[in-house]
Amino acid sequence: MASQKKVAPYGTWTSPITTDVVAGSNLSFSGVHTDPKTGAIYLVEGRPSEKGRQAIVQLKGTESIDILPAKYNASGKIHEYGGGAAAVASDGNIIFTDSKTDAVFSLSPSSGEVTELIKGDAKLRFANFCSHPEDADIILAIQEDHRGDEVINTVAVINVKTKEARTVVKGADFYSHPKFSPDGKKVSWVQWMHPDMPWTGSEVYVADWKDESLENITKVAGQARAESIVQPKWLFDGSLMFVSDRSGFWQLYRYDLKTLHVEQLLIEGFQNADLGAREMVLGFSMNIPLNKDELIITYTREATNGILLYNIPKKSATELPLGLVSIFSAAISRVSDTQFAVIGGTKTSPVGLYIVDVTKPTEKQLLKSCSGVEISPSYLSAAQTISFPRTHGNDLNSSAHAIFIPPRNDDFEAPTGTIPPLIISIHGGPSSHVNPGLTLDAQYFTSRGYAYCYVNYAGSTGYGRKYRDALNYNWGIKDCEDSVSCIEYLASKHLIDGSKVGITGGSAGGYTVLNGMCMFPKAFAAGNSLFGISNLKTLAADTHKFESHYLFDLIFPDTATEEEREKVYYERSPCFHASKIERPLLMLQGDKDKVVPLNQAEEMERVLKSKGADVKLVVFEGEGHGFAMKENIKRAIEEEEALWRRTLL
Repeated sequence: MASQKKVAPYGTWTSPITTDVVAGSNLSFSGVHTDPKTGAIYLVEGRPSEKGRQAIVQLKGTESIDILPAKYNASGKIHEYGGGAAAVASDGNIIFTDSKTDAVFSLSPSSGEVTELIKGDAKLRFANFCSHPEDADIILAIQEDHRGDEVINTVAVINVKTKEARTVVKGADFYSHPKFSPDGKKVSWVQWMHPDMPWTGSEVYVADWKDESLENITKVAGQARAESIVQPKWLFDGSLMFVSDRSGFWQLYRYDLKTLHVEQLLIEGFQNADLGAREMVLGFSMNIPLNKDELIITYTREATNGILLYNIPKKSATELPLGLVSIFSAAISRVSDTQFAVIGGTKTSPVGLYIVDVTKPTEKQLLKSCSGVEISPSYLSAAQTISFPRTHGNDLNSSAHAIFIPPRNDDFEAPTGTIPPLIISIHGGPSSHVNPGLTLDAQYFTSRGYAYCYVNYAGSTGYGRKYRDALNYNWGIKDCEDSVSCIEYLASKHLIDGSKVGITGGSAGGYTVLNGMCMFPKAFAAGNSLFGISNLKTLAADTHKFESHYLFDLIFPDTATEEEREKVYYERSPCFHASKIERPLLMLQGDKDKVVPLNQAEEMERVLKSKGADVKLVVFEGEGHGFAMKENIKRAIEEEEALWRRTLL
């Protein structure tokens, strides 16, 4: 007989999803790498309990074996966001960069022996490795050089025997995806120039590899300011697959090096889906050749992922029934002609590492979950994708999107006639999105009786380029308007109490928290800004090379005069309008953040304190752009919950 539910107000329910579960037992999976010659599967995982260290483990069935000695941290720093820190070489060893020393090493999975390939230099960074298929002593990599007055990015070749790196491609502002062709005779890469980001305008090139140098460099596709190229991969037949958004959605193309012809690999029914993603970090792998005839392709439609099996000769695709709605970054790697490993999450289970056999896809095997604790489904709430009408701004005849998660805890029910408070979460980027995959961050609150909603405001990815570009010149306006429109929609449907709404967000999302509380001071009962931006002008002056021009497209056109730019800086910087904030504000910030420096939060705190406002700044020592250490993640959750308990309940 089922036990009777306890009656308690929303937000006061007790839950087994504790801060220790979220902070200590919740790993982050950075990438999966495989050796198809042996079937070996390796996982790079971030461990909050080890101060965010990125470990490398080998999966043997469901057994997870540490193979990287504890003194190393397999994490990169290029673009300040990192990515591409590890790769399996053609000899089966693992190439990785260590964030503690910035050195490059080779790791033998069998013996655990670590060999230094490039001596550490705090001003010289490497990542996004690819070894030559027939000579593992030759490794392509992206190099970022901080030794001069300006940061210089290039494609380099590392010679294992001489332990030296030499530039082979230079001249562009940024590079990614250096790849040898299967026969080792060709090289491909992606490059782009300021003021583009890789998702606004980039180009893919190929060249002949001869005598450890490049010849006959040829641009294949892409256009600055207009066409984004992502995820180039060499196919078994020597042609090059890549993804372009020239149609308005990231779609699949193939370049035949014999005919020099580019053809679209059209997937019927998925023309309005993105088959690529915004690459904020290096090393993305969401599309792969599985065998000579078949490809594994990840799609995103309405911010929700799925996986397709595409047959090249038949020009047809089948969706694999995997239930994975959350797939991102270095998430897919080939194991054999019929198997691949994938990092993904479902609507009802946290992110995990799976192995899939395409001949029996319904039998996918979970090798490892990012959560070390088994949580009963009775405490988990499935996310819902929603669209809502805009009720603020200039686009009132259009819709925006969100992921809504209602409260759920089968041990409790709320008093009759009450509706839950809402925590509305604003993603960073701002060019990114949140998918409906289950996250313990949200479930911590929904299992306590809060409704939770991620807003995929104008400018978010996952809905095509037009929606992605909709934030251009309007950052700080449309993101705030869409957030308030979402609240009003949910309140009109009696899903939430519109008078009890807290807003939270990190980085660009933190900026929306601050600006939203200035623009709509009565819409939110409180705000929580994690490493958010308060002064756009100082951000433009202080931020790192990768994003040093990103801000401009988001807030004003190229034609803006200096006077017009100054006006926008002032109008959209929350620190100049802090007097409009009427409700409590919490700010959480790492002291080592190079993306949004600590001075952004300190300036906001100073202005608000001078006006006697309810503001609290918590600074976490040793943390950068995002919190990686168990004790700090736990404290951040506790600080946030304390804010909601005193303002939303």
